[in-house]
Amino acid sequence: MNLRKRWNEHLNKNNMTYWQHLKFAVFHGLCCIKAGIYLCIHGFLPCFRRKAGERLVHRLEKVFTEKENELNK
Repeated sequence: MNLRKRWNEHLNKNNMTYWQHLKFAVFHGLCCIKAGIYLCIHGFLPCFRRKAGERLVHRLEKVFTEKENELNK
């Protein structure tokens, strides 16, 4: 399967345009980077950012579950 076909298949499966997908993926990627930095700070200083990882996991689970439910309608 060539790149163009896989690309379009993924966008169609997720019911998104390229720009919608880019915005969605970059936003959530930056959230993960931010949480990763917070978790590194927490590793060195356990009293700071104690819930950063937990909040990120719950937030991403909610977003991706809602997106999956939307696609399965």
